[in-house]
This record gives sequence, C-alpha cells and structure tokens, in this order.
Amino acid sequence: MTVPSEIKAAGGGKGKGLFASEMIKKGSLVMSLNAGNVGIFKDGATWRKFVATLPRETACNFIEWCWIQEIIPEEGNEDDIRNGLTIFCAFDESSLMNAADLDLGVDWGYGEEANVRCGSSDDNEEGPCRFDYYATRDIEAGEELTVNYDEFEDPDQHQWVLIGL
Repeated sequence: MTVPSEIKAAGGGKGKGLFASEMIKKGSLVMSLNAGNVGIFKDGATWRKFVATLPRETACNFIEWCWIQEIIPEEGNEDDIRNGLTIFCAFDESSLMNAADLDLGVDWGYGEEANVRCGSSDDNEEGPCRFDYYATRDIEAGEELTVNYDEFEDPDQHQWVLIGL
C-alpha cells in the first residue's frame, strides 16, 4: 500500500476490510503492484505447487487473495513477464480491499461505490488496468477502501481454466 491504512472489521457480512487511517486525496496512488508486494505465476501448475507448500489455513487464505488478469503489453514494456494471462497474489494488506457495492452490477447491500480504481489518476483517461490503483475521490480517514473487482478480474472466472486450473 502506498497510503496509510489499517485492517478492521468491515461489517455487513464483509469480514475484514482495509480502511484509510488518514485522509487520501482524489487521484492519489493508493496501491501499486510494482512495489514488490505481489507474487506472479504464469501457469497453473507452478501456482498449485506453491500453494501445496503452505500450511492449510494459509493456503485457503492465499487462494482467496489471488486473481487472474490479462495484461496487455504497453509500448516499451513488451518483455514484461507479467504481460499476458497472469496469476497475481497480493502479499500485503491490499488483499483485504473489499468489493464495492456496484461491483459486477450486483447490489451487495453495502450502499457504496468503489473509491479506488485501477488505471489512471486522471478522471478523463480510461486506460487499461495494469498495476496502479488510484483514489477516485477524496477518501476520509476511517473510510473503507473498496474496488470493483471486475476492473481487473474476469467476472466469469473462465481464465482459471485457460491458465490450467
């Protein structure tokens, strides 16, 4: 995480969540997957072998903290190992960011919209979701940080099959 945050009970049946411990200005970088906080796997067999080395409870949590994302190569970064279909696993508190109310068009009953977005800090620029997540508005201290999972993960989960799982 690139902003001060704390883990607390999120309420409403969401379990734990990640909350701003200080005010975060709109457009601020909240989380970056370029900070050495994320594991990457390029195939299902390697991921499965790693998960099998973990204690049972840790493995169960770890599975929940992983997602598959299709990374479109950027000019100048064509050789980035993360390009293409990749399993990402957050190894820090960012894995506790809950889905916002409007995630996938489903009303989870939390009454909120995502306040963190993947892509660009510029409201007018809709870039592909790659590695940086920004505040979509000013976020007050004590407010839960939420994202729309469908910005970076396939809602149908078919990519797990494509990568061999």
